[in-house]
Amino acid sequence: MTRLPVNDAISRARAHEHKGEIDAARDIYKDVLQAFPGNWRARQALARIDGQSRRQVNQEPPQEVLDALLDLYRKGKTIALAEQTRKLVRRFATSVVLWNMLGISSAQLGDLAIAETAFRRASELNPDYAEAQNNLGNVLRDEGKITDAVASFRRAIELVPNYAEAHNNLGNALADQGELDEAAERYRRALSLKPDYVIAHINLGNILTLQGRAEEAVDRYRLALRISPDQVAALNGLGNALNDLGRTDEAIECYRRALEIAPDHALAHTNLGIAQSARGEFTEAGASYQRALAIKPDYAECLRLLSGLTTYKAGDPEIVTLQRLHEDDGTSVSDRCHLCFALAKAFEDTGDLSRAFGYLQQGNALRKGLLQYDITQDHRVFAAIRKADDAASAIKITRALPDGAPVPIFILGMPRSGTSLVEQILSSHSAVHGAGELATIERLGGDLIAGKTAPTAENLTRFGAGYLAEVTRRSEGKTFVSDKAPHNFQFIGLIARTLPDAKIIHVTRNAKAVCWSNFRQYFNTAGLGYAYDLNDVAEFYKLYEGLMTYWSVRLPDRVYTLDYDALTEDQEAETRKLIAHLGLTWEDACLSPHNNPRSVRTASDQQIRQEVYRGSSQAWKRYEPFIGGAFDAV
Repeated sequence: MTRLPVNDAISRARAHEHKGEIDAARDIYKDVLQAFPGNWRARQALARIDGQSRRQVNQEPPQEVLDALLDLYRKGKTIALAEQTRKLVRRFATSVVLWNMLGISSAQLGDLAIAETAFRRASELNPDYAEAQNNLGNVLRDEGKITDAVASFRRAIELVPNYAEAHNNLGNALADQGELDEAAERYRRALSLKPDYVIAHINLGNILTLQGRAEEAVDRYRLALRISPDQVAALNGLGNALNDLGRTDEAIECYRRALEIAPDHALAHTNLGIAQSARGEFTEAGASYQRALAIKPDYAECLRLLSGLTTYKAGDPEIVTLQRLHEDDGTSVSDRCHLCFALAKAFEDTGDLSRAFGYLQQGNALRKGLLQYDITQDHRVFAAIRKADDAASAIKITRALPDGAPVPIFILGMPRSGTSLVEQILSSHSAVHGAGELATIERLGGDLIAGKTAPTAENLTRFGAGYLAEVTRRSEGKTFVSDKAPHNFQFIGLIARTLPDAKIIHVTRNAKAVCWSNFRQYFNTAGLGYAYDLNDVAEFYKLYEGLMTYWSVRLPDRVYTLDYDALTEDQEAETRKLIAHLGLTWEDACLSPHNNPRSVRTASDQQIRQEVYRGSSQAWKRYEPFIGGAFDAV
């Protein structure tokens, strides 16, 4: 401690006591005693602090004072509540209730640092106060301190095991950490304690959606809406799940219903725009984004989405707006990332490729940081795939396609290689339903290809049956159903061994074009961390290429390779060969995929609404001076 006269040190300690800063006071008294062991005033004060019982320490204000504060809280007078509570804690420095109230009001006003201090003080005064621990967890989560938040929620549950809100909040924090299975368990626990807990139903639905279990999510959202029919959050969650299932008309209905209830709900306007864009209604989508921005002008994600539908000219005021928000010190990292991608699009449109590339570099670096991606994790994944496949190759299972089950068509390869176009071509055929990018394979087979689940005959059979059951529900009665999740190339061994009737279409494209297209694209999914660094995307491409070579050796003649560039050069010839390979009769509609009315929720939703055109694989060359030698190895 800084050496002060003893009297000054003790006065300062007493001031800390008066403010309720007991730990600071205790430290000063201890320092005084270390320097002057015989000082009776410091010894007596320290004994007073350490010796008082919790009942004596936690002195609360009169009940009428607390009632007045509760009245302010109920009336939503948050500023007045914060001011009154801040004054009262000076007089009742050991009041647990007052410190908790100060934390609540400060959190509502956005003063998270004050809120954290207040909840910590309440918890120090009464370590068994579960509500303060739960509230502290919420503030820590808002501050981005997720690990600490998890610990606070767990402590609250230790104190009160049947605390439904704490279970729900713990689920939220675990979801932030990517622990989706445990998060779902916590939501279910909250619902077992409080079956009409609407937010927990919605949160569970959100987790199910992330896990690729959109049908279960739909049921969960509908249950929330039966409890609370006007719950806008549930309508948004339901709309998103329906959109994932390709039921875009129903999704749009949900968003419109949400907007009837809350016309100024910016998120609902944005979700409506996304659904309209998936349906090819780009003018309507742009109008929805504009309505969202009229409500929330700094809505960065919406600005990025709108940039994809906008052709900018030099001097456009929209570019100035994007730059102003980008440079604002108050803009979050996530929002700045969205703005970087929007600015890159704007400056590409104006022909200023140097500035466009600069914003792309910054946006990608921010996104990579947010995802905490490291290419070594994918090296481990690819090594595990080969090891697990070696083990699975010794297992023999016999499986025929069950009666009534559709034939799966896997359209796979690197993202941005042309898989969306190929699915649009195939789903133009009357016998094929395009199911889009399903998460089913990852959910059911992820542990198998990672070696976490033993490749026994039973487990492999269960996987195949589970996949067929899900795509049968998605097939809309068609003979074939396509699944175009590009990363399914990692599962080719599992597909070949468990779904012998499945068709596997590997779409290839100019390697440099693929790498560049990935780098310039913002992906909503968290599973493409490699895309946000020029060197990472090139290295991942080599991993992909090596694995495809491995499959060609282990499973010869099992995969049909379709060259995207050849398809654009001679569309009819390549399309006819593809249709014949699948054993389908020819239909002329397959030559007009741009007329296919199905909804498409991928980064290619605009391109596939155009007639097939040549030359897209050369677009990366405009940026070749900035890319340097990053793609030389591919």
